[in-house]
Amino acid sequence: MANHRRILILTLSALAVVYLFFALRQILEPRDIVTELDLKPDRRVHKYFEGTGQDLNVYRLSGREKGPTLLIIGGIHGDEAAGYLAADRYTGIKLIRGNLIIVPRLNRTAIEKGKRHGIDGDMNRLFHLPDDSDSLRDSKVVNLAKSLIREADCVLNLHQADGFYSPRWVSRKRNPFKWGQCNVIDAPSFDLPNGEKLELERFARAVAEKTNGKIGDRRFHFQVNNTNTAESGSRHKEQRMSLTYYALSRQHKLALGLEATKNCSLPQAVSFLTIVINSVMEEMGITAADIPSESLSVISSEVAGSRPV
Repeated sequence: MANHRRILILTLSALAVVYLFFALRQILEPRDIVTELDLKPDRRVHKYFEGTGQDLNVYRLSGREKGPTLLIIGGIHGDEAAGYLAADRYTGIKLIRGNLIIVPRLNRTAIEKGKRHGIDGDMNRLFHLPDDSDSLRDSKVVNLAKSLIREADCVLNLHQADGFYSPRWVSRKRNPFKWGQCNVIDAPSFDLPNGEKLELERFARAVAEKTNGKIGDRRFHFQVNNTNTAESGSRHKEQRMSLTYYALSRQHKLALGLEATKNCSLPQAVSFLTIVINSVMEEMGITAADIPSESLSVISSEVAGSRPV
């Protein structure tokens, strides 16, 4: 009996040592890319790539009720401040139904420079690279974005552009070659492997209708801009390397590029993007207790107190 007791004590002691070893290892080992900053059940914040100069935060918000997941990405181009300032406004809201994943400032290097390009040129032209590629310094950021796209039902990439998109030529500032004030889609619809279709144009037009109902000045109404990215005659073949085209063609997600014009004040552009994001949430059935205000005066105060990074 004494031998059995001795064996049991030795066994338990060995298990305790093993447990302590792995516990200390978990505590002491550095985390390569992610630190969890907040463990609230409805709001988690993770910081990636700390100390690399490409630091970014990912915010995950969950509603009490199950629902679809919307991914909002801002700051892929550093000279389009309305995109990341609009995305910032959603990081602290309280959801009732559905989920948000928010990356307000994807391309920190470009934002700090105030330029379109970051380390490896235009980050929105790197999504054609193989998944998990490590060929560029920006690859880790692109790969993170790709992994978040996999989790979402719908993806928004927030931008600003010169002029106003119009399907027909109106003027040098309002024509088919401009991008401002439009919801960009890569195809009217997309055939899924299961035989169903993603109706991008129908979704984008429903969002535009909701958006334009809140914008009194018709000059700033949003249009739907279908780039027909995959078609041989597309004027925008460069979009085949973009985030939204990757989301659609590779991950089969509803994906919109939201383009506010640069031909207005920054608070106005943030307001326009806020109205569109709120319209997308409404169309998807994602509800919040406190959606960001669309008021220009409120946004003006926020923008005046904001910092670039």
